[in-house]
Amino acid sequence: MIWPFSKRALPALDAASSARRAALARHKVDLNLPLADMRWCVVDTETGGLDAQRDALLAIGSVAIEHGRIALDASLEVGLTQRQSTAAANILIHGISGSEQRAGQAPHEALLDWLEFAQGAPRVAFHAAFDQTVLQRAAREQLGLSIDAPWFDAAVVAPLLFPDAAPHCRHLDDWLAHFGIAVYARHGALADAYATAELWLVLLQAAQRNKLTTAQQLRGLLRARRWLSVH
Repeated sequence: MIWPFSKRALPALDAASSARRAALARHKVDLNLPLADMRWCVVDTETGGLDAQRDALLAIGSVAIEHGRIALDASLEVGLTQRQSTAAANILIHGISGSEQRAGQAPHEALLDWLEFAQGAPRVAFHAAFDQTVLQRAAREQLGLSIDAPWFDAAVVAPLLFPDAAPHCRHLDDWLAHFGIAVYARHGALADAYATAELWLVLLQAAQRNKLTTAQQLRGLLRARRWLSVH
């Protein structure tokens, strides 16, 4: 669901953007569908630093998984225009030049594009808490919206389904290498989302082999893991 929420002045929206904001559906994702039938929104973000609560959101990349396959015709990459470019040291990490940062879309338009793309689908990311926090903060600040959607963290699911690999697989690149997934471009929002989607397909197949047939059952596994970790 997406709920209007604002306790601060929002950027002024034109009529078209206001209509798009109002049209965002308020409906829950059905997690009881078979895993193979789900539409998944795999997402990665690029930011100006590592502080999800403060650093600027620079770019969003998303790939859709539909009916057990990456939908090659369903992807999204948007850059958010920045008033001030990030430091040169940060540019070396995220690879988005100062001119590219200043040439991006208006932040509210980029977020509307992503929210429309992701609508009705659970979100998937590697280290999802970071991307979730960044996107929720941006949607709140730019659109006055509170995003209530289920998130799945591939970095948590992978070691649960492949515990023998967990000791030597810490990063996304480790898991890709473990499964022999060849990715020819990395470290951009869309490229990293695509890499995560490739990994997620492997994890979905493993979940089904382990008799987890719905997203709700997979979510239950994650909740059980969190319960065990604090007891």
